[in-house]
Amino acid sequence: MTPDPALADCLPRLAERHRSGELGDAVYAAAYFLAWQIALHGRRYASRQSKADPKPEADVWLPRFAGDGDTGLRTALVEAFERQYFLGVIPNVPVALAAWLRGDWPLTLTTAIPSPETVLDMQVAGTRPVTVVADYARALNPVLTHANGFAFLVHDLEHAYKFFHDPRSHRAQRRFFGLLREAVRAGRFDAYRRDPVFDERFDYLMSDMNTHVVHSLRFLGAVLIECLLRREGKGGKEALSVEAEAELVGFLRGLGGLWRFPAGAGVALGRLVRGGFGEEEARLIEAAVLAN
Repeated sequence: MTPDPALADCLPRLAERHRSGELGDAVYAAAYFLAWQIALHGRRYASRQSKADPKPEADVWLPRFAGDGDTGLRTALVEAFERQYFLGVIPNVPVALAAWLRGDWPLTLTTAIPSPETVLDMQVAGTRPVTVVADYARALNPVLTHANGFAFLVHDLEHAYKFFHDPRSHRAQRRFFGLLREAVRAGRFDAYRRDPVFDERFDYLMSDMNTHVVHSLRFLGAVLIECLLRREGKGGKEALSVEAEAELVGFLRGLGGLWRFPAGAGVALGRLVRGGFGEEEARLIEAAVLAN
């Protein structure tokens, strides 16, 4: 992105107002999002959802970010996120911002990228990080695999939506992440994490995979298979040896024992990678996760 003088002035001001306590975490993150959105798209930054609503006005926001208090900005921002579409941004993002601003979703503002283990702990506790890269010069550059600080913020908000929007899914994700942390602390994955490819994908599972718990377990099974194939010197489309398949099924059933799964759910875990997995197995696993 080409440096934008207005954004270069706005972001440090917002950061200072946040550091001084004038702006709360949610208002700071929401204002940061909107300042970037206006800098990227100008007057096209948003459109109204209903013709009965006033047209979005880009020019009014930067003065408000400099002078309005937390309460006034919170009210105005919630109204904007509930009534407008934002160019280039999926609707889940403003939904997440509005829910955070209302106090419905307890997100956690971070100014440094947390480690996968820290994100795992946060998810067990019922929150997700939203990272704001406060330094303007740093925010213009790539952040991990994302183009800049704004793209990374949007990514975090998309995951916040996936984590919170459905209450049952939220409960199941929290329970699953708790079980995953229990297995990590018990050293169950240590031997596999010596493989750098598996370790990278396991980090993704811990910190960046907010989906149905069965999908997460399928992903775990897939990356375990890949790890064992690499150990055997085989390609991704080849079959595991009988010994490696037995190791994998035994490992998954061992996780079921550690996680106190009923016998049926433990057998279903093995079928994730051996075949014969269907709706009943998915139901058994989800019920076992929610029971923890």
